[in-house]
Amino acid sequence: MTANRAYRGVSADERRAVRRTALIEAALDCLHDGGTAAVGVRAVCARAKLTPRYFYESFADLDELLVAAMDAASDQVARTTLGAVAAAGPDPEAQVRAAVATGFGVVADDPRAASAFLAAAAGQGPMRDRRHAIVERYADLVLANIDVLSSRGVRERTRGRGTALFLMGGTLDVIEAVLSGRVTMSRGQVVELLSSLWLGALGVPDAEPAGR
Repeated sequence: MTANRAYRGVSADERRAVRRTALIEAALDCLHDGGTAAVGVRAVCARAKLTPRYFYESFADLDELLVAAMDAASDQVARTTLGAVAAAGPDPEAQVRAAVATGFGVVADDPRAASAFLAAAAGQGPMRDRRHAIVERYADLVLANIDVLSSRGVRERTRGRGTALFLMGGTLDVIEAVLSGRVTMSRGQVVELLSSLWLGALGVPDAEPAGR
């Protein structure tokens, strides 16, 4: 059994957690600077000011670190978006628009988060698999937190989940295309387009005309 001795009042588990977070933050920096090619054990450890042995304390390989970095970015989006939905009040249209505007706002304003999502879209293996898992997670969060959807019956919710999965995959595709520069749209145009698509497909009345 490994001893969990405290050092200056901080337990071994807490110190490991701090080092793991530092490595994830360093990986996000490296992703932003040079894409996945820039994420190497030595580069990440140098930026985190840790030796390679601490890398392998938390991660089996670089794929595991990249997945953890993607999770950190997606968690940031989820936390911020759920807060905005809660603050939007009970109106379903306001909730949907808050979710779209806030979720896109996180990656539009945080270049490291944007880089993580783009890396997942372009990646293979674990990163691609994680992107699929994130699509499912976000779709389920929509169903659980948009009031008009969470109150529906089982049959409607099954259909709604399929619709949400379809829309969420497309939403990420649009956002990634805008972030990469393949599609040129203003933030307002992105939010209006995606909000209208979500509202229409989920059967939520859209009080605001498209193209406002």
